[in-house]
Amino acid sequence: MTKRATSSGQGSLKASADALATLKTYCKDIDRWPQSWAGFPDLDVPVGERIVAEFTPFLLALIAERRTKKTVKKYADYLWVLGGELIRRVLTDEKARKLPARTLILKHIDETGGPLWRHARDEQEHAVYDAVCRRFYQFLTGTKS
Repeated sequence: MTKRATSSGQGSLKASADALATLKTYCKDIDRWPQSWAGFPDLDVPVGERIVAEFTPFLLALIAERRTKKTVKKYADYLWVLGGELIRRVLTDEKARKLPARTLILKHIDETGGPLWRHARDEQEHAVYDAVCRRFYQFLTGTKS
């Protein structure tokens, strides 16, 4: 006789807690990202915290897909870059600072990639960044290309 799974939800809560703990081991500094992006801490950190809150489910989904630690960290590195570029944009667009994080993100990423990454070493590095932005866009919008 096989054992049936229960629908209490406790299994999914434990899986979520385990995935979050795994994320914290893969991305030890994720809680400090908003401070690392902030040009004006009082203004930028709250926006950065909202951005990280949008990044987290995506990273957790990668972990749930059993992506390797190296892959999750690579995605996290490029999301950190994206977050920095988004904060740079709110410095020049005060109205954008007040947008919900998801709206702000979707204003700057789409099916072609992300905003210009000014500090990319070369076109290949920017192409990988764009690929991560595309995948994140697909995650946020529920689309697949």
